[in-house]
Amino acid sequence: QALRTVASRAHDWLVVAALPFWADQARDEGGGFCEDLHADGHPNWQAVRRLRVQARQIYSYAMAYRMGWCKDRSVADHTLDFMLAKGFMPDARPGFIALLNPDGSVRDDRRDLYDHAFYLMALARHSQICKGHTTLALADSLIAFLDEKLAADNGGWTEGLPVNDPRNALRRQNPHMHLFEAFLTLYDVSKNQKYLDRAHEIFALFKAHFFDPDTATITEFFHQNWRPAHGAKGKSVEPGHMAEWIWLLGQYEQRTGIDTNVWRQQLYTQLLKYHGPFLFDEMDKSGQALRKTSRLWVQTEMVKAHLAEAEFGDTQATERAAHWLERILDDYLCANGSWRDIMGENGLPLDGPVPTSTFYHIVCMITEAVRVSGGLDKHEDKRA
Repeated sequence: QALRTVASRAHDWLVVAALPFWADQARDEGGGFCEDLHADGHPNWQAVRRLRVQARQIYSYAMAYRMGWCKDRSVADHTLDFMLAKGFMPDARPGFIALLNPDGSVRDDRRDLYDHAFYLMALARHSQICKGHTTLALADSLIAFLDEKLAADNGGWTEGLPVNDPRNALRRQNPHMHLFEAFLTLYDVSKNQKYLDRAHEIFALFKAHFFDPDTATITEFFHQNWRPAHGAKGKSVEPGHMAEWIWLLGQYEQRTGIDTNVWRQQLYTQLLKYHGPFLFDEMDKSGQALRKTSRLWVQTEMVKAHLAEAEFGDTQATERAAHWLERILDDYLCANGSWRDIMGENGLPLDGPVPTSTFYHIVCMITEAVRVSGGLDKHEDKRA
């Protein structure tokens, strides 16, 4: 079938080109990845580095190793060592810092909620390949830190520390969405019900606040009392996040048996109404495009949304997944293992850096495409 054919092609690009390229060309001697590539494909070692990008790379390479798609654990291991050495409690205070200077020193010691979702995901995936009780224990300590320092009385967590940082003025659904993903991942690798219980808490927030039933969209920004933000922030809609929620709700239903169809279908139907050469980066609640650019990560999440609906029996979603995965391969991904990050409203690429952070989205999309298409038995080597 078409999906299996294009999934196999995507798998080959990842294994032959992308995984070796980024491991060989985009890491420093300490195992840390660059923040992005210059347009000419060379690493940008002068850029400030987000520590969460290291976490995303650990997640990606640990997953690839477990699938048998890269030869050894060294990339995931060394990058974990780098992330812990440079970013975990360098000031003796709990949690991971946010930013590193180009030389690896601390640039911003803020403890950011969104970032910590990815540290949890990295620790979960790495524990899977090293049978690491130590990494799971560290994940539990991070969850305890979030609960102690950032938990809000009305559910969920606040944005970060220090509390008076102006970046904490509004709350976002996005960190909670990725914590939902992190708890599902922790459950997958441990089968411990306590992580699924935490996912239940975030699903309750989704139903009560994040999902907007009037427009079948996801509200992004909130005041501290969970009321949608005033003005443009409250009207902002990110189609990529809508697509991520469709996939995550499908994953949640598979693990819990809780029926999520009513929300998935409303979000999916709304996404299919958005028209452009590719899915645009930002809309408003009425469906008007606010940013007519199309980042690659948004397209990868839309493919995952199609794959999620395909798993629940939508044959048209299967066809859409195959079509858009092929478009990504043809228009975004480059033969050397790099990619074009952004398309303009005419569907043509725009010049700019290639962010390392997108690799996580690509790996997850290809892994799902292989699995859903039935190609798993062909490619997976169930290590560890």
